[in-house]
Amino acid sequence: MDYLPLYSVVIPLLAAGIMLLCCRSESAVSLLALIGSALSFAASAGMLPALANGQTLGTVQGYLSFPLHIYFRADGVSIFFGVIFSFCFLLAIIYSLGYMRQGRAKLRYYALLLVAQSAILGVVMTSSLVGLFLFFEVLAVVSYLLVIHEEDTVTMSAGAKYLFMTIVAGFAIFFGLVVTYFLAGRLDYLSGGYVAASPLAGAALFAFLIGCGLKAGMFPLHIWLPDAHSAAPAPVSALLSGCMIKTGVYGLIRVLYYVYTPQAIQAVWYDQVLLWLAVATIFLGSALALQQDHLKRRLAYSSVAQIGYVLLGMALMAEQALQGAIFHVFSHALMKGTLFFCAGIIVAQTGKKYVSQLQGIGRQLPVTMLSFALAAVTIVGIPPFNAFFSKWHLASASLAAGKESLVALLIVSSLLNALYYFPIVVNAFFGEETEEEKTRTGRLEAATPRSMVCSTAVLALLCVLFAFVQPHWPMELARRIAAGIF
Repeated sequence: MDYLPLYSVVIPLLAAGIMLLCCRSESAVSLLALIGSALSFAASAGMLPALANGQTLGTVQGYLSFPLHIYFRADGVSIFFGVIFSFCFLLAIIYSLGYMRQGRAKLRYYALLLVAQSAILGVVMTSSLVGLFLFFEVLAVVSYLLVIHEEDTVTMSAGAKYLFMTIVAGFAIFFGLVVTYFLAGRLDYLSGGYVAASPLAGAALFAFLIGCGLKAGMFPLHIWLPDAHSAAPAPVSALLSGCMIKTGVYGLIRVLYYVYTPQAIQAVWYDQVLLWLAVATIFLGSALALQQDHLKRRLAYSSVAQIGYVLLGMALMAEQALQGAIFHVFSHALMKGTLFFCAGIIVAQTGKKYVSQLQGIGRQLPVTMLSFALAAVTIVGIPPFNAFFSKWHLASASLAAGKESLVALLIVSSLLNALYYFPIVVNAFFGEETEEEKTRTGRLEAATPRSMVCSTAVLALLCVLFAFVQPHWPMELARRIAAGIF
């Protein structure tokens, strides 16, 4: 079991290598991608008992020489993020089997997805800032190549902006890493942190905030996100929102709770700065989403707002708040993956990209729009769906900290969520169709590849499952992780 963190990273990379060297037929390429991703998910899921028991898994061997040691070790935080990421990649590959049926450069596309899965698991399965940085950079390059997959004017423009911002993020994180090593002579993780307060520590902390904030899509560093999300293929958009921006959150968790001491954080008002940035991210992300008619851009700005909730939980520096933030990472991966999968089906089957064009589409794509509705209800925070409980924990922690205004912010932002999601659902099922569209009732769904419909429905059903059937299990895992930190 100690080698499972390493296996989860290496398996998809090996599958990508075999694919590039040996596979020539499209069926072999897609099958190998599916097998490689599934085995990586199995390795990640195999670590869940260790999370439940509070164990740390990993090898004692370090790769590269000191101080660049890279250890593949997984604690509760690593396992929680790793299972979410690998599961989302598996579903994205299943979805791609139908989505890429008429697509171009399939060999390159699937190989890049596997390398991205390896890199994102490398981010969370290594136990030092060195591994975090190196896998961050690999993931950045591969993500860029996935964003520009179609190689048209729109995707190339979005990709150029994304690449520039990731380069800036890389330099910022590298600066923070170098300063951290200069101050402490180490770059590993230790619960409670080990870097004391100093002016240099403050500079490093803000460098990490810029680097990880860029990757997370935090305001005002989010400018790359709407273009990249809307230009990328639908499965990649789902991964960008559900997984890749969460790597920035993961990086901040490690810096805040495992590298720098609470005294170092409070000495430079870091928690207060992060708090205000979280508030701005929540409100402005929601407000900008409300203004978008382009469906995928509306979903992208919504992702900005949702990341704000996670940052808020981290900024409050309290166990209950962090529990809500970690649980929201899980919830958001499910619901935003569902929404982007639905958007992909809508565009692929109807060619419609704008919210104003979706009247009556629920009668043409009933399963797709029902899945969209379930995810929308979840993301708004209607009880007993997941987002309600993450927001409840954030609100409770805000009250405990004497910050009642944050509760009002959470309520207002949830109302804004409802304003930009519920009209889509209402128009989809009750809006007027054209005469031509009435003749296609239900036919578009039947013509949609089963892999696309099934993977979308699975994510939507998981929103229901974790609301009504098994609501406490992921929250309990989040509680154990937060308790282990505090």
